[in-house]
Amino acid sequence: MDDVKLSIANQKTFTYGDFLVKIINRVYIESEAEIWLDGHERISPERMTEVVAAGELLIAEKDNDIAGCVHLERKSDNIYRFKMLVANPKFKGTGIGSLLVNYAEKVAIDRGAKKMQLELLVPTDFILEDKIFLKNWYSRIGYKKIKTLEVGYVHKGLEKLLKTGCIAKVYEKTLSNS
Repeated sequence: MDDVKLSIANQKTFTYGDFLVKIINRVYIESEAEIWLDGHERISPERMTEVVAAGELLIAEKDNDIAGCVHLERKSDNIYRFKMLVANPKFKGTGIGSLLVNYAEKVAIDRGAKKMQLELLVPTDFILEDKIFLKNWYSRIGYKKIKTLEVGYVHKGLEKLLKTGCIAKVYEKTLSNS
């Protein structure tokens, strides 16, 4: 994947916002349809603009096409969190997710992070295969579950958008400069 360009989206040059909003919402609808009430969108165009303006959207480009993105958010001086990791379906299975997580970890280290976290929203009433895949993948790349929280505790009001009970499993990895 040497021909993939990784960068932090810049407000002045970023022109893929609407395209990414559509892809992100499509991927989340397909993978989490059993969790969310109908009509729920993972991100709005307005929120995408805010994320880009804050310098929190990392993107992967291949052959002048957006291959994927991840939202990198500062939780504290030493802890960052990644979320909304999405591969363009056109590039699914090509390693874009791994490249983006590695890049997010590098950017977080450059910004002073010692640890990276992520939250995995998991239904409590049934098993969702995508969540098992993600749990196993995060474990393979060094993330360890540190706590389980009620969804309403993590994101106030979110439970009103869910069609089933869910919990948030928080995973963490200690980052190193090597």
